[in-house]
Amino acid sequence: MPTIAPKPAPRSQRRRAGRVASVLCIATALIPAGIAGAAAGEDGLVPFSARYLVRVSALPFPGHAERSLERIDGHWRFRSRVKAPLLSLTQETLLDAGPELRAREYRQRQGGLLGGRERRVTFDRAAGLVRRSGDKTREHPLVEPAWDPLGWQLALQRDLKQDHPVPAERYHYRVSDGGDYEHYSFAPREREAVTVPAGTFEALRLERDPVPAGEEETRLWLDPARGYRLLRMDLVDEDGRTLTVTLETAPAGAAAGP
Repeated sequence: MPTIAPKPAPRSQRRRAGRVASVLCIATALIPAGIAGAAAGEDGLVPFSARYLVRVSALPFPGHAERSLERIDGHWRFRSRVKAPLLSLTQETLLDAGPELRAREYRQRQGGLLGGRERRVTFDRAAGLVRRSGDKTREHPLVEPAWDPLGWQLALQRDLKQDHPVPAERYHYRVSDGGDYEHYSFAPREREAVTVPAGTFEALRLERDPVPAGEEETRLWLDPARGYRLLRMDLVDEDGRTLTVTLETAPAGAAAGP
């Protein structure tokens, strides 16, 4: 009996999946860490796990994100897993623990309607290079401080805790996913109440400023009373499509404050 090849997904579905993949990759690179439970180490970080609700205006069904941070043999391992219609995305970074928090290795795995893709990025300080392998092979000079798409979020959390209760005027991070550096700059605005599935909290709002041409407007609401964990994020692209991430379940255990 002849084998019947599966029909490819309709072009409209592939285009929609492509848009969702793009916005979710950006979103997971912009979701700051939450924290809970144990006492903070010398770098100000504590292990945590949290669950978030992810809604994309172009899709009728929400997705979910699970994020966790754990200490392993003198390093931090930070993971993010997103499951949404048409797409799954897993990211993991390994960082040096201690006063000088530094990125060591970043991995990304994408699956779903667009097919599978993997990427590995290493920060080779002995050679002074950032190396990428997997979906593409390339390298470029390592310019310190250099962060991967997850590690910079822990640096933001650390910096806000160090500056508490009065944040700096701006927080800036140089980020590489194995391609050219991107620059994430966030300006604290004001404190305001925000309601999410996990409850109502007093939050510090931050906005990406400036917003580079062709990139997304981004607003973050972080919880100063609980180590600046993420409560909500809004991301809006040039076409007005919106992605909203909200804290769905509060992390187990007593959160560590600033």
